[in-house]
Amino acid sequence: MLVHVVLMRSRPGVSSTALDDLARRVSRRTESVAGQDSCVVGPNLTGEPFSKQVEFSFVARFADHAEFDAYHLNPAHKSISLEIRDVSHTAVVSDIGT
Repeated sequence: MLVHVVLMRSRPGVSSTALDDLARRVSRRTESVAGQDSCVVGPNLTGEPFSKQVEFSFVARFADHAEFDAYHLNPAHKSISLEIRDVSHTAVVSDIGT
């Protein structure tokens, strides 16, 4: 299994509508490759002190590297990555797997 984690802090002035749209696009894209319930996406809900740097995040689970590559190398991924760059002040990406 490979887990793809993106944590972000949005730029000032980014609307909740823009983040909701991004959430739908990320979820649809991930689920088209990895299946239903392969992605959790949305705003940060915790009040932990260190979490204040993260406003929005998603976690996508892939069965293996081949499935992740199918997601990551698809041209639709590039448009989502560019949108994340446009709406985020900071974004951290981590891939964890076996």
